Amino acid sequence: METVQFQSYVFLYSLYGGIIIGVLYDIYRVIRRKKNERLITSLWDILFLFSVFAVVIWAIFSSSYGEIRSYVLIGFLVGFYLYEKLLGRIASELFHFLYKSISSFFMKTNSILALPIKLVFSFAKRCFYSLIRILGKKKNRLRKVCGLPKQIIYDSKKYYRLIVKRKERKDSSNKGFS
Repeated sequence: METVQFQSYVFLYSLYGGIIIGVLYDIYRVIRRKKNERLITSLWDILFLFSVFAVVIWAIFSSSYGEIRSYVLIGFLVGFYLYEKLLGRIASELFHFLYKSISSFFMKTNSILALPIKLVFSFAKRCFYSLIRILGKKKNRLRKVCGLPKQIIYDSKKYYRLIVKRKERKDSSNKGFS
């Protein structure tokens, strides 16, 4: 038989778990506002469900050694409800602001870090185009050289078919003599 003190401890722990689930839900809602592809949305859904499951398992095993009682489930629901009614809007706006500021920070950092790579590629592009201009007089020769791999592949396929057909004819004619 459990004492009332132990039951109240378990109830408060599950209330705390409900509040944590509310925080996770607000974070999930802010991330989900962005229109993503179905696969990414599905992955976020699965990640959210696993995190809620982990919080529930953690709260139940930490407080009542894995025993699930009706007041534990009521505690989760009441905790989630209280969070949504008391702190939901404020926390949602705060998470939305944090998400926007963090994403803008990463966008700016990405553009700063990508600048040297862009410069290297533009330099290589200019070098390639200047090389093409220099070799412009020998354009036909360059086209023939660049077209050689395609021609080799085409010819190898054609001659492979001929060799296979000849081999099949030879094998079929040899079978008649044995």
